[in-house]
Amino acid sequence: MTDVAPDTTSPEPPARPAPSFGEELIRAHQAALWRWLRVLGARAEEAEDLAQETFVVLLRTPFVAEADGALRAWLRTTARNLFLAHCRRQRRTPIALDAEAVERAFAAYERDDDGAGYREALARCLETLPPRQHELLEAALHGEEPLAAIAGRLALGVEALRSLLRRSKQALRDCVQRRLQR
Repeated sequence: MTDVAPDTTSPEPPARPAPSFGEELIRAHQAALWRWLRVLGARAEEAEDLAQETFVVLLRTPFVAEADGALRAWLRTTARNLFLAHCRRQRRTPIALDAEAVERAFAAYERDDDGAGYREALARCLETLPPRQHELLEAALHGEEPLAAIAGRLALGVEALRSLLRRSKQALRDCVQRRLQR
């Protein structure tokens, strides 16, 4: 009987396959498409579903991008049409928006960096807000609490709260614009 040392070398893990064309497209455009749907008025879970549905349509459609922004424009148009169809099925009236103005604003937001510059400027501007305004914006925009409850908690009237919200949003808007112009 011969002593044979056990093989201590483990086999290399299988190589991960390279991402497919569809995975690359989804990874590159999913966040922007989700944001676009939210701008149109879709709730977060609806935006996720509609973005997935948009990519399914893209993968089933022979699409050839002739220009750099053509694919993004096609995705936004398809997503908008799917959202409007969803609203009709749900018997829900979509928010009335000036489609051309929204498209121009979104194109300016995306620029060459897919909106990273805007998000960075907004993060820096939020840091400059006084704590009370920051808390107010957070509660009004992300919380489930009605404005009347927020106003009561902050010892403000509802109209005073709305006025403060308007001024805070305008201050943020101005700050972001200044940072982007640098």
